[in-house]
Amino acid sequence: MDGTLIEPLLDFSAIRAELEMPPGAGIIEAIEVMPPDRRRHADGLLLERELSAARRAKLMPNAGEIIQRVRKAGLKTAMLTRNAREAMELVLDRFPALQFDLAWSREQGPIKPEPDGILRACRALGVEPAATACVGDFHYDIIAANAAGAVSILLAPAQRPDFADEADYVIRDLKDLIGLLGI
Repeated sequence: MDGTLIEPLLDFSAIRAELEMPPGAGIIEAIEVMPPDRRRHADGLLLERELSAARRAKLMPNAGEIIQRVRKAGLKTAMLTRNAREAMELVLDRFPALQFDLAWSREQGPIKPEPDGILRACRALGVEPAATACVGDFHYDIIAANAAGAVSILLAPAQRPDFADEADYVIRDLKDLIGLLGI
């Protein structure tokens, strides 16, 4: 969701610092192993940051149009996000063009980088993973897509990240999906 469909507003480095996590640590994974009191605090802070970002979110260029075009082409759509359900629903409510056959938040787990969410979504939608294109902006998106046997597409509108070579395709704009998907 963040960085693919909506502009990325979450400052993960600042969240890690607030929660006294090492740089680069998976925030959700680190919260899961915290003692109960600290975990409740961390869960609350993360949700607060996600909701704040969802309230201020703007669509990524061409996001709404591309989702609509994919749907009009008869392709099934899914959104899997590491965000909380409340933040995901807020974004979906704010942007009616973002319509999906299914949308799962971290509460529906397991979350990326695990491939399980993609595999479950494929089963639920009746599509084969090998016939599935997974678009994301983060390394976990690419890891999960590759592990699921799906086509991995990295959205990198600015600087090409060091993990870009792990993706099957790298695009700079969501409109580049038109050619890749043949729609």
